[in-house]
Amino acid sequence: MASQDAISVWHVRNSDRFGGPERLIVDQCAHTTPGFGMTVASFATGDAPHAFLDAAAARGIRTRRLPQGSSYDPRLVRRLRDAVRADAPDVLVGHDYKANLLLHLAARKLGIPRVAIVHGYTGENRKIRFFEALDRRVLKRLDAVVVVADAMCAMLLKRGVPADRIHLVPNAIDTDAVSATAAAARDDLRAAWDVTDHTVLLALGRLSPEKGQDVLLEALARMPAEATRPLTLVLVGDGATRGALEAQAERLGLTGRVRFLGWRDDPHACLGAADAVVLPSRTEGLPLALLEAMAAERPVVATRVGGVPDALADGEAGWLATPDDAGSLADALTAMLADADARAAKIAAGRARVTAHYSAARQARALEAVYAAVTARA
Repeated sequence: MASQDAISVWHVRNSDRFGGPERLIVDQCAHTTPGFGMTVASFATGDAPHAFLDAAAARGIRTRRLPQGSSYDPRLVRRLRDAVRADAPDVLVGHDYKANLLLHLAARKLGIPRVAIVHGYTGENRKIRFFEALDRRVLKRLDAVVVVADAMCAMLLKRGVPADRIHLVPNAIDTDAVSATAAAARDDLRAAWDVTDHTVLLALGRLSPEKGQDVLLEALARMPAEATRPLTLVLVGDGATRGALEAQAERLGLTGRVRFLGWRDDPHACLGAADAVVLPSRTEGLPLALLEAMAAERPVVATRVGGVPDALADGEAGWLATPDDAGSLADALTAMLADADARAAKIAAGRARVTAHYSAARQARALEAVYAAVTARA
């Protein structure tokens, strides 16, 4: 085992995009203390571009590209075992079900502590539900499991993960970086979207059933058109339900009020272009988009799922709606748009709350304590 002033940590995630979870990992590593050495590793097919690893390298973080012939390459276990054995990290951290399973199979006989950071489960289709169920079985065998919201602890306890191995470390962001990018981008991006004179609602995230964009469209259809400024919903993200959502918007007569922008690599700029942010999810851990909206000083309307109510101080820092309830969401959006004084108060509360409780540096210290603890027991 490495000494306590030199702990090397591998972070493994199966993603070649640079979205919310990947930004989270990079921010964690970038804010580490000198006593820890961080490596970001991910699976890669051929010489295809890898936005995640490239973004980590641009922040000065060491990276490892783990070659795979396909997503289900049977050689991955051996290749990962060889890479881990050669690098000899003190801690292995998985950030999704594929990473957790492969680390479990590759490193269980190497004596290296294994940690999983559970960002949440989507259950978006039968295949995903199978692998998520398998992941929960793997978690019981790991040395530590980090959850990002208190609501996830009970679920893991019910699934048999020992209580003394579960650690609550909420998601976090680089608040100053988010707010600076959002402020700088506002005017140019609104002009590019041709919404300079519109009230812009932004929904930022993967287009997938658990994210509840279908409920949001139903809520928007229940809201009257604004008398003075057009109300435009902008959806940033892509995914399996895009076609169905576009068809739903047309069916509801919302074609002129909804923009589907697809995947973008500038989410913080998009927050700057928005007048308010809405998160209509059916299930969540603790969404980064929520924390980033609070840092960017945008009013937030979100559903009561996962760690959202805690982040919003049960409504002090934003408006809360019932999940999967278009009427409740429409009412919350209408209340937010109607009350400028409430918007200002909740924006201020949100900014103060995210700065005090959800900073990347604070999260990095908490995770380092977990890594130090598991190495001390090894």
